[in-house]
Amino acid sequence: MPPKSTGATQPLSTSIPWRPFPGFDGLYYYVLDVDKKRDLVDMLMKFDSGSKCVPHRHVGPTRTLVIEGDHLIFDSADPNKLVSTRPAGTFSTNNGDETHIEGGGDNGAVILLSMTAVNQEIYEVFDANMVLNRVIDTCDFERGLKKQNEENSVS
Repeated sequence: MPPKSTGATQPLSTSIPWRPFPGFDGLYYYVLDVDKKRDLVDMLMKFDSGSKCVPHRHVGPTRTLVIEGDHLIFDSADPNKLVSTRPAGTFSTNNGDETHIEGGGDNGAVILLSMTAVNQEIYEVFDANMVLNRVIDTCDFERGLKKQNEENSVS
């Protein structure tokens, strides 16, 4: 028999040792796994209410599961133009090559991202003028995961 529930539950987001996304208020991440042999990166992202990231393009196929809140997708050319709202429980996929801005709804959002690299590249980051600013690859995530694990083992 399964154990009886006490009835008390807490959101997943309160039990994750979130890392602030450098340069962005209200945006956090937690890397779950980097599998270079399969070119996969799995991570959790947390958006505070109203927070947004910069325009970016996932290079390869990406799968997203909204765990909490509402995951908002905005047009990369017009950061105020809402393209879609994905409530908790929404699973979506794309084949990559889709430039967008992501954000959190009124209650924020927690999402699970499973991203496939192409030539080790995971995503490209653009500035406000849609000029390529940086390419994030599997090595960046490996370094981040190593640092994250080192910091978590100290705490």
